[in-house]
Amino acid sequence: MSLIVGVDDCSSESDVIVVPSALDFVSQDDMLTPLGRLDKYAASENVFNRQMVARSLLDTLREVCDDERECIAVLERISRLADDSEPTVRAELMEQVPHIALFCQENRPAIPYAFSKYLLPIVVRYLADQNNQVRKTSQAALLALLEQELIERFDVETKVCPVLVELTAPDSNDEVKTEAVA
Repeated sequence: MSLIVGVDDCSSESDVIVVPSALDFVSQDDMLTPLGRLDKYAASENVFNRQMVARSLLDTLREVCDDERECIAVLERISRLADDSEPTVRAELMEQVPHIALFCQENRPAIPYAFSKYLLPIVVRYLADQNNQVRKTSQAALLALLEQELIERFDVETKVCPVLVELTAPDSNDEVKTEAVA
């Protein structure tokens, strides 16, 4: 009597059929480092993949948080992702910024400039983004950052206020002006 385990791999020397387990297969992504995975999907032509990268940035930071160089590398990739041409990717990134900023403050005191150097410039730039969804998401992120006291007073005075003053100038777009005042 033969023992049938499966149908995928049949050996002629025995009556046992062996079926490889799903655990026997290692995906290519599992072989990549966290930064390698981030780079692979950030460079994808598929918008959904790039949105997923934005959503997974905090998880990636958590994976590499013991290595200061890798944390800085993730922050640099965030800056590159901020240049994405797709508004949904930029808006998704902006939704993650307050969470990433809080994580950086709590877990990387060795990189005190992480927020000011890498994240705040993106928030400030997106306040004047051409896409309404990106602008509104950046405004919400800015409010969350202010409420959580994650922005230093110096940064508010030197980086945020000048942009808000510019956005509310008499010659600026009325829609953007109304949003900036709100």
